[in-house]
Amino acid sequence: MVRRRGRTSPTVFSVGTGIARRHVAALLLLAPLLASATAARADISVRATVSPQRAQVGESLTLSIDISGAQNVPAATLGNIDGFDVQYVGPSTQISIVNGQMNASVQHRYSLLPMREGHFTLGPFSVDYQGRRYQTAAIGVDIVAAGQPPAQGQAPSGQAPGHADAAQQATGSSGALRLRLSAAQQELYLHEKLPVDVTLYVGPIRVADVQFPALPADGLSVDKFPQPSQHQETIDGQTFQVVHFQTTVIPLRAGSLTVGPAALQLNVLNRRRDQPFNDPFFERFFQDDPFAQRRPLELHSDPLTLNVLPLPDQGKPAGFSGAVGTFTLQVTAGPTELNAGDPVTVHMTLNGSGNLADAGAPELSSADGFRTYEPHAAKTEGDGADVNKSYEQVLIPNDATVQAIPAVRFSYFDPQQRRYQTLESQPIALVVRPPKSAPQAEVVAGGVAAPHAVPEEKLGRDIVYIKDDPGGLLTRSGPAYRSMIFVVWQPVPPALFAAAVWYDRRRRRLSGDVRYARFSRAGKHARRGLAAAEQALAQGDRQRFYDAVSRTMQEYLAAKLDLPPGGIDLQAVSTRGVPPDCLQHIGQFFATCEQVRFAPGTGDGDMRGTLSLAQDVIKRLERVRRLQTAALYASPALPLLVLVILGASLALAAESAPPSPQTTFYHANALYKDGQYDAAAKEYEQLMHAGLESGNLYFNLGNAYFKAGERGKAILNYERARRLIPNDPDLEANLIYAQSSTGADACVPALWQRLAFPLAQRMSTGRLVWTASAMYTLLLLALAGYRLWSRHPRWLAYGSTALGILVLVATTSLGQQLMTDDWQRAAVVIASGDTAARFEPADNGTVHFALKEGSLVHILDRREGWLQIARCDGLRGWVENKSVQEL
Repeated sequence: MVRRRGRTSPTVFSVGTGIARRHVAALLLLAPLLASATAARADISVRATVSPQRAQVGESLTLSIDISGAQNVPAATLGNIDGFDVQYVGPSTQISIVNGQMNASVQHRYSLLPMREGHFTLGPFSVDYQGRRYQTAAIGVDIVAAGQPPAQGQAPSGQAPGHADAAQQATGSSGALRLRLSAAQQELYLHEKLPVDVTLYVGPIRVADVQFPALPADGLSVDKFPQPSQHQETIDGQTFQVVHFQTTVIPLRAGSLTVGPAALQLNVLNRRRDQPFNDPFFERFFQDDPFAQRRPLELHSDPLTLNVLPLPDQGKPAGFSGAVGTFTLQVTAGPTELNAGDPVTVHMTLNGSGNLADAGAPELSSADGFRTYEPHAAKTEGDGADVNKSYEQVLIPNDATVQAIPAVRFSYFDPQQRRYQTLESQPIALVVRPPKSAPQAEVVAGGVAAPHAVPEEKLGRDIVYIKDDPGGLLTRSGPAYRSMIFVVWQPVPPALFAAAVWYDRRRRRLSGDVRYARFSRAGKHARRGLAAAEQALAQGDRQRFYDAVSRTMQEYLAAKLDLPPGGIDLQAVSTRGVPPDCLQHIGQFFATCEQVRFAPGTGDGDMRGTLSLAQDVIKRLERVRRLQTAALYASPALPLLVLVILGASLALAAESAPPSPQTTFYHANALYKDGQYDAAAKEYEQLMHAGLESGNLYFNLGNAYFKAGERGKAILNYERARRLIPNDPDLEANLIYAQSSTGADACVPALWQRLAFPLAQRMSTGRLVWTASAMYTLLLLALAGYRLWSRHPRWLAYGSTALGILVLVATTSLGQQLMTDDWQRAAVVIASGDTAARFEPADNGTVHFALKEGSLVHILDRREGWLQIARCDGLRGWVENKSVQEL
């Protein structure tokens, strides 16, 4: 006999060997009739089976109710089974014809998802057919905790050993849902990267919304999980969808460490029990099933224990900085042909698998003949255990005797070899030429210097040498007082001080002003009185109700409107500026109370109306008071809000810096030392065009222009540097010398200005802005503390006075600085020789005065290629736009 069984509702026929193929079509038409006739004659037998009978929490079980002898038997109604989530899967019908004998059967399948552990008895289940009830036997199942494997080699109770083995083989040992935590090894060294796998197995169950796993690990650093991979896998004859998550962990201490258990959250998709039909399309694509229900479930894996070994002390090299893994080293350098004093950049790249997070850069085996700078990380790339990290280091050969860059060394610990390894590159040959401006050697005869007469000492004059350090290159930005942080912070101190003043005044008034205290607490007392009246209304106590509501309204109006307690009537209330609609309600309330007093007999409905009327009056007056208070405090807060919005709108976006600005700066310094001043100036300007600035950068650029003979541009950059490093003595000396060499007049503040504004010209504008803001914040905080402290300590008063003086000095100096340097558009004459300032913006205009190269002027107006400028002494004139350059 050949049988073919179907999984869903369509009928599947198993045809015996005695039936020819040509009769199959006829049997298909006659099958329903034959089945019904046979069912009427045959005996009905019902049997229930569960597979498997021992499972884990979250592992799906299959309950089958087999009915032999009929096909059109409805499914049994299982109802709610304690401890299980039940889902009807569907029927499977079968007709078997063997040697002319036909047998019809149907199988109803259910999916049972255990929700807790324990021993459960399923059934007996009843099936009704043609007025008779058939019952199955009860079945016992054992549910264990998730992660605990079912017993091997044992058949569940009440079931034959062969059937238990078949059920175990059908589901596999891992269950329908299983989470597994594994690692390639469980013994590793400190700081060694270890790949860890979290694997989700999904069997014959539908899931959705799978989250990334959580992996607790005390004493270990855990990387983020990347996107998982997915594939199918067959285990013990059952197909699983496998979702594979992988990450790496790094032990931070030696000893026994525990990883996990891993936890993963997902939703199990269940079909609703009242789903109207079974559609094969929804069977295949269940996540699109509109009848699906999502049940959240959290899976847990077994924990993983790691044995972390400390790094050995034996054989540890001196240059070991903490790298653990397996690496290779690549070293390149450029340029390899250069003059003495020029920089060369060494590029060092480490590739491999392991941990480089806390390791230092590779080191030169020797630095003789070079001036070295600290290496810095240029790029780091890594995916899991693999890593690629690059470093750059700038070297400057001191003289032409240098022939090669020494070998570069890097030490690491190899956990596979269990020993330390040291990588060493080959030396890189260099061609170093002597500098162009080499000093002349002194002629020595017979090993003794030739005697010469000592001339009279004459002191020369020149500019101070360039700065060796770039001085912290920063992205060029707008003024500090326009930064969002500065503007947003300024309203905070006065707001705190205003809050302290308000609190102090309210505290004083509540303690000393009876009328104000009564006014402030009127609403609170009125709510208590209305609550008492409402209680009397609920108890039906008419007299007590009207006494309470009338007394509450009298006391409230007297306190709120500052009226004598005995003189509360509509006329007195109308003189206190009460809104007309509210005044009308008060009159209605008084009229109702008078009616009750002189015409007793009003019903309960009048009591409720009176209470509502009183509540409405008090609510309206309280709302008017809150609006007035909000307007009072919103008026000073509105300008502060405008300042905050203005600060946010004036925030400037920072521009990105070039990848290696230090290298460009050092190379420009080398060109300057070599006498290539024009080339050095171009290198410095590259940094400026990239949006970077520092006082040292402008200083060196001014030196390069001065040596190149462009004194006006030199003074221009000295002035720019003065705004960033105003107290630098080298800058002051170079600026004075450059101005004296061109005859340009220096703009020196008057004596009274230096005395009145001592911080102006001594601090940069940005530093002065933040200094004034800090003093102003401390002053308002001290004043707020003085108002809040009831004893008013004397030391706090003295401190506030001192802070006030500092704020005055800082703010006045800042104002002078802004008016003279920042808010006036300044420029420097860069044209060589004398520049004519004319009375009108025309070439034929009369010359008013002459400006020396490097003169500092202020721009007043622009017109068609001409600028109206003002000299330091106040004289005004028109000069061509190309003659000057703005700061």
